Amino acid sequence: MSLGGGINSIHKTIKIKSFKNIYFKREDENKCGSLKDRSLAYQVSLAKQNNLKSLVISTSGNAGISAAAYCQKAGIKLYIFISPETEKAKIAPMQKYEPEIIKSKKAIRLANYLSAKYKIKNLRPSVDNDSIEGFKSIAFEIFEELGEIDALFTFVTSGSSFAGIGRAYKYLLENKEIKKMPRLFAAQSGDIFSVAGEFNNMEISQLEGEQALVRLQAGRFGVKDTRRKKEIINFIKSSGGSGMYVTENEVGKAKDILNQNNIHTSAEGCASFAGVLKINKENKFKKIVCVLSGKARDEIGEIDESRIYKAESFNEVGGIVSSI
Repeated sequence: MSLGGGINSIHKTIKIKSFKNIYFKREDENKCGSLKDRSLAYQVSLAKQNNLKSLVISTSGNAGISAAAYCQKAGIKLYIFISPETEKAKIAPMQKYEPEIIKSKKAIRLANYLSAKYKIKNLRPSVDNDSIEGFKSIAFEIFEELGEIDALFTFVTSGSSFAGIGRAYKYLLENKEIKKMPRLFAAQSGDIFSVAGEFNNMEISQLEGEQALVRLQAGRFGVKDTRRKKEIINFIKSSGGSGMYVTENEVGKAKDILNQNNIHTSAEGCASFAGVLKINKENKFKKIVCVLSGKARDEIGEIDESRIYKAESFNEVGGIVSSI
């Protein structure tokens, strides 16, 4: 059952025994396939208003796709730095929008260098505070469609989307649109546990052996220790929520349940749902929203390697910029 016809509409959950009041926020159905459309549409629009001609971003994939799409539309040159391990299924959609892609083992560092050296704004959500404004719309849409909810679950790496959601609900609370904040839950998995570790350190330590055996890659290239950690934890604690670590086995089970019900989403989205299953065992919440942050990218399109630069030093980056 759909609550609205837009690509960002919330869909009522599949009927899983006791779980009858879970709603999925289908960010995987956005134009570019992830919630990064929220932040990048806002960031690039702002850059266009400020007459910026070039932008840069380092990315594990989804943010690069969104940034490339909106930069092409705005007529802004975009430099994307990616890791050699970036999924090919994410590189092909980037190339469709014709950005300048630079592959490097030092992607984040070199993107920061290019930004500082050439005075080019860095769009990476973990460093650009403007990204948070775009993410606020997730919470505002949920409120418009569902009113007050009891709990919200989402996967966290840099925490920019979580901060946006938290700030939006704080705004609604302060303006008396809602009587109380929903309980906010941050799911993490794999090597990403800086937030979850504040709530269950011992459990994570005991799971290190399992992490080495199985990988669904939820947040694989994400920020391991976010600078927004303090704000995220404050929102979690003030709302009565929690940070939770979900194992790869739990993520896999969540994925199976979603797939069986024709919902195909990213490992991060599956981890978010795994958090719901883990926390809501006693069906304590009447109305839950689970954010599915990105689409499952199973199809690999054609990649033109000749259009991908390679750099491992500041000088090589400078050479690429001067040659374009």
